[in-house]
Amino acid sequence: MTEQPKSLDDLRAEIDRLDETMHRLLIERGAIIDALIRVKRTGETGSAFRPGREADMMRRLVSRHSGRLPFSAVEHIWRTIISGFTHVQAPYSVHIDGAGGDASLRDLARFQMGFDVPVLVEDSPEKVIEAVAGSQGNLGLIALGKSRSAWWEALGKPGGPVIMARLPFLIYAGRPAATPAVVIAKPLGDAAVDEVAAVAADFASAPQEGMFDVMAETFTDRWRGLVAVPSASLPEGAPRLGSFARPIDLMARVDAVAVAG
Repeated sequence: MTEQPKSLDDLRAEIDRLDETMHRLLIERGAIIDALIRVKRTGETGSAFRPGREADMMRRLVSRHSGRLPFSAVEHIWRTIISGFTHVQAPYSVHIDGAGGDASLRDLARFQMGFDVPVLVEDSPEKVIEAVAGSQGNLGLIALGKSRSAWWEALGKPGGPVIMARLPFLIYAGRPAATPAVVIAKPLGDAAVDEVAAVAADFASAPQEGMFDVMAETFTDRWRGLVAVPSASLPEGAPRLGSFARPIDLMARVDAVAVAG
């Protein structure tokens, strides 16, 4: 006997069931976070950020994603869940550089951190660094590219802010909120990711194109840049301005079309 196709009401009932299941799982996740807060005491330490764990979660998301829903929507949903629960563990704000207009960085902040996290606009990258340094556990978001100043040279001071992430972490065609930027925070200790190091470079003239992975640069009488270097390639004890998980370029992968949707 041929199976009869499900009616519209049946399909809507299945969607309602799945929606309820997802909501109940979020509630269950929240209960686990409550236990985590008691164990980690993040409200006292001022930081619940785990960039390495977040990177692993996003890698797993990429590996198992399939179907009609665009990956950008899936990523945003997961980012909102991660950031929302991180904010519950230890409330924080994100300071963004508004010197060049804050629209693109504000979009990036909202895509990455959701709408529950307050976004505070500062006058310059240096002001962002200063604000993060004076906070208990806030983040900073600074755009990469050509800059009017070598703002990165204010990072890496004892106890001061360092780079903890490079955005976007997932690179794919048609990606929303794709402004290249770094996230800065006070040192995270064992929670930091040490796959790629951020270092300052200073030369009399600009280096040959392609010689370095230049994240930001400025030129006055000399060329100064913020450069990404694989951590394993750095000599032991070499000064660094932070480190981060290596971003994933999905456009270079065979399954890029399927993932990007």
